[in-house]
Amino acid sequence: MAITPRNAAQAGVVVPEDAVQNVGGRSVVFVRNAGGFKVQPVVVGSRAGGRVSIVSGIDAGETIATTNAFFLKAELGKGSGEDQ
Repeated sequence: MAITPRNAAQAGVVVPEDAVQNVGGRSVVFVRNAGGFKVQPVVVGSRAGGRVSIVSGIDAGETIATTNAFFLKAELGKGSGEDQ
């Protein structure tokens, strides 16, 4: 029998806290694609120890921006708006 803490993530992906950015009032990560990175809205679960549980929006194995995700957010803001 496994004992799981009440606030533990039940499913999903765990990423560094810096990877999750707020764009247009939504939690997003930047997922690598053929042209660079795209904004991907996510549903965030629990946060602890500098890590964030992503309940939905990305799959295990996808490559995301982590430490420098705020630079991508800044570049996004320089374009035609944060809703790109």
